[in-house]
This record gives sequence, C-alpha cells and structure tokens, in this order.
Amino acid sequence: MPFNCLGDLYKAEIVDLLRKKGCDIKNVHALNLILEKMGLLIHSGNHWLTAKDAVKYTIYSSQVFDADAWHPSIVDTIYKFLKK
Repeated sequence: MPFNCLGDLYKAEIVDLLRKKGCDIKNVHALNLILEKMGLLIHSGNHWLTAKDAVKYTIYSSQVFDADAWHPSIVDTIYKFLKK
C-alpha cells in the first residue's frame, strides 16, 4: 500500500485502492464528491474544507482546506458507504 512519509495516503492513492476493491471511481474529483456526500468534505469556492467529522481521518488537528494526507482507515469507511 502506498503511503507518504507519515504513513498516510494521498487522494489519488485512495482512488487506486478503492478501484482495486471494485469501486468505480474515475478520479480525485469524483472522490471529493463522494466525501462531500458522506459529510466529510465541504465545497468552498475552489477548495475543499474538511468537515469536523473528517478531522479524525487526516493528519491535522482541526479543519483545513485541501487536506493532502488521509489515514488508511478512510478507505474502508468510503468502501462501506459506497456499498450501502
């Protein structure tokens, strides 16, 4: 599994892992839209703000714009959401 130097995943890597699990996600933008439906991202202008519930899946201690590193557990959370 690909990780950045802190052991977290970038969004492109999350997309690849979800594709391997059989999910039809075309790109990072589609992932952002899914995360928005889940309530984990908020679209704000040209950026994506992490929701308060999403902070537990990032390396940050509070909400940030365009989070670039996500904990691997987000993959299973997204997969479960898509399979509902």
